[in-house]
Amino acid sequence: MRVNSEEIIRLSKEVFLTSDIQKQKYNSLVGWIHEEDYTRLHPFFLTPIDIKIDVEQFNKEIVAYNDFFEQWGNEHLHLPRYGLALVNQTGELHHNDPVNGSLYEYNLKNPDNPLLETDFTQETEVMDLPSLQPLKQFSNHWLRSNILYWKPGAHFKPHIDTAVPSPWIRLWGTTTDGIKLRYAVNDELVDTTEVEPGRLYLIDTSIVHDAICEDASGYQFFLSCSTGLYGRLRRLII
Repeated sequence: MRVNSEEIIRLSKEVFLTSDIQKQKYNSLVGWIHEEDYTRLHPFFLTPIDIKIDVEQFNKEIVAYNDFFEQWGNEHLHLPRYGLALVNQTGELHHNDPVNGSLYEYNLKNPDNPLLETDFTQETEVMDLPSLQPLKQFSNHWLRSNILYWKPGAHFKPHIDTAVPSPWIRLWGTTTDGIKLRYAVNDELVDTTEVEPGRLYLIDTSIVHDAICEDASGYQFFLSCSTGLYGRLRRLII
């Protein structure tokens, strides 16, 4: 599948930098990772790190929070995709939480009250699940983070989640082989290969990418963290 990466990136930047309030808020962020260091941290679209979630244990524990998953994106109610807050603005689980949805869509509708990854810093009780204890080593550095639950047919369209220089770092993982990522190479979307369920990966979301759940339902670890973890994450690269 071919995409117009330049156009996707341009439109994303426009949405997050539409109003003077958005521009001021974005430009006031500190701790940016510039191109040289960003490239060192992301030698590949997906770069595995030495953190792994026990998928069997996680699948047993997460059912206790079934009632807290909510539809991801009010504009796409036909898609079977749901979100649960790991890190939000209050540390409390609640419905209609803007963390459980696209910030692109949110900021498109709310240019004078924008939200960025850095506005979400409070861990919810979900982070205390025994299976998620490997994530606790980064406490006080987590930003907007979720557990996503997708059924077959759920997908994200081609998009980006940051630009370089970047004010945050993204991590990703999945519990199933059924959720596939693709990323753009010369405007052609190519498949990722050899994704290990439960493994966390540094993900280069400055590259246009998409995702789809093709087979059995499964979860994704949809994580953002502060740039202060740069050195520790470099040491965790496998």
